[in-house]
Amino acid sequence: MTYGMNNRKLTLSTLFLALCLSNTVLADEASPSVQTKVLNGQNASALAENLLPWQAAILTKPNFRDNVISGCGAVIISEHWVVTAAHCAEAAANLSDTLVAGLTYIPQGKNKDLTAEYQFTIEQKILHEGYKASTSGTKSINAGDVDHDIALMRVQESLITVGKPIKIATAEEQNQANTQFINTWNATGYSIGNLIASGWGDVAPSFKPSNELQVVKLGGIPMSQCNSSYVTTSNSHFVCADSNNPAIKKDVCAGDSGGPLIWQNPNKAGDADLGLRVIGVTSNGPNCRFKNAGYLASQSNGLYTELASYRDWIETKTGLTLDNIATSDFSHDPFKVVREDEHVSTGGSSGGSVPLAALLGLVLTGLLRRRC
Repeated sequence: MTYGMNNRKLTLSTLFLALCLSNTVLADEASPSVQTKVLNGQNASALAENLLPWQAAILTKPNFRDNVISGCGAVIISEHWVVTAAHCAEAAANLSDTLVAGLTYIPQGKNKDLTAEYQFTIEQKILHEGYKASTSGTKSINAGDVDHDIALMRVQESLITVGKPIKIATAEEQNQANTQFINTWNATGYSIGNLIASGWGDVAPSFKPSNELQVVKLGGIPMSQCNSSYVTTSNSHFVCADSNNPAIKKDVCAGDSGGPLIWQNPNKAGDADLGLRVIGVTSNGPNCRFKNAGYLASQSNGLYTELASYRDWIETKTGLTLDNIATSDFSHDPFKVVREDEHVSTGGSSGGSVPLAALLGLVLTGLLRRRC
């Protein structure tokens, strides 16, 4: 996660650059890029213990040095099921069958240090049938290719031994959130931070995966005002979000794909789960490094797969009845402890030098936000 201010615009051509510059092409490249990382976020563990008990991560397969890192995020929705992005479940993602939950600290490259009780075996992966995009880098991303960027994963062991499921927003709640976005979004000034994203993706200034779970507060953007490089279709179901203050850049980055986007139902804030709902999973957006450096082509908003539109699909594939899942008891309200950034002091540029090859990529679209 990184903080930054700019808009990013996708130009609908996929490039090898998007796949190689980040571990995750679907959540953070210079064009429609889906990379997962948090820009200008905070360490979740420093804010409260067990602040985000629904958060999970999918580990990568070992590289040539036998190192393993968190490749994508996921969100716990029941005892054995998590939701993530489809581009995190396809073969090109090169992710393992190990899911991690119940932790805020993941020693990147040293997965052998993880206690067994926090590791879960993924026994089933279900990609949405309508998902087309591939992160293999061999095809262009066309309009509609990243639609239905959602997948389900079932683990063998019980997730509630270390984590807690979060409710998926209903269609009514999504409409309520959309109305809130219309009433609160200010593209040129401060907006109320009404969404929270999190993950172990790349962080500035190194743009390497974080050991500590990062969390960042964002502003929801009406789709009619969304500045996205990805060309949507009538089959697109996304939530649009970005920094809630143009004076500071905030976003998710490579490695954060599939992680949760949280909204709070104000009418349910008094419930045991504080009215917290997962309304999306990280799908695609601009390259975080370029966005943070201020390149205009990378100042677009981020897109998150809207989960309310897939409730029926989720129930059909999992056999779950979402309304019957027991309400979790959450100890902390992240909207009260995560930084709002209503007032920020601006200094010099936080950007550094960018290689020529990367500059050339600014005319391309880097879409997905997972790690290559």
